[in-house]
Amino acid sequence: MVVKGMGRMLPTTRHRALPAVLYGALELHGDLFFASLEFHDLVETLPVIHNYALTYALDLCVPETGRVTPLYWAMERRKQQPRYLDDFANLVQAGTYVTPAKSVDAFPPTAIRQYATRVDEYLHWERKIDDVLSWEPNPKKRKANTLASVFPLHGYLKVIMVGARFLFYVYNPPAELQMERYIRLGKFNTKAAVVLAPCSEVAVAEAGQVATHPVNPADVPGALPLNLLTMRPTPLAMAARLSHEALLVTHPDPWSRGGRCITAHLPISPHYGGATTGGADAVYPHRGGQASSGRPRRR
Repeated sequence: MVVKGMGRMLPTTRHRALPAVLYGALELHGDLFFASLEFHDLVETLPVIHNYALTYALDLCVPETGRVTPLYWAMERRKQQPRYLDDFANLVQAGTYVTPAKSVDAFPPTAIRQYATRVDEYLHWERKIDDVLSWEPNPKKRKANTLASVFPLHGYLKVIMVGARFLFYVYNPPAELQMERYIRLGKFNTKAAVVLAPCSEVAVAEAGQVATHPVNPADVPGALPLNLLTMRPTPLAMAARLSHEALLVTHPDPWSRGGRCITAHLPISPHYGGATTGGADAVYPHRGGQASSGRPRRR
């Protein structure tokens, strides 16, 4: 038995089982915002959605309690410690994996929104405002931050507008995964429509291919990032050379009416935290594995 590769025929073995791969079409029903880049008072959202965020949004991290993993900062406010290893343990055992989502438009619609607000912790009389605003252990710096809290906060947000379209893939999806549904994303809980469908062809490509879909280097052993985006909690590579064999997937373009097909090279067996010693929780040990970038600390 042989499987088609790029430029050559690759033999398969009896011990190899190709994963079942779904492609996902995601369309925004609102403005999407999360902090990808920060330039002084401008916070920009890049047109790529982290695969960890998508995993949570698709309700794949459901513990024994039967509900989606709660907001981690509600339990441990100061530590800001997500539990990626615990949340993704069942997915790793099942071989389930969600890739990052990339924009299918070369220039997705964006807009710049202005915000102006002030800290409302003065309403909570039982809490000291300096304990809430700052994690600074130095009392003098805490006092300076407290004095600065009376001033309003203002800045600009570059958001991805409604109607933007994204594409992602799901390896070995669970049987209960809904093929059509709505999810929530970003800081504003933006509504997005997701439609999943199986890829029409999944084949093996020879080693050394360049992935044509964003790759999380922390989840793909041997991946050489070629265009790295610094994001939280792990950087993403918009292009990466795969040292091992790759998957060649083909599927219809979900937004094309002319029967156009999309072909993509993907890692053959990614899994959460597969390329790091301590898993996904150890990618940023000095920040406690924060899930998103926050505003710079006041000094």
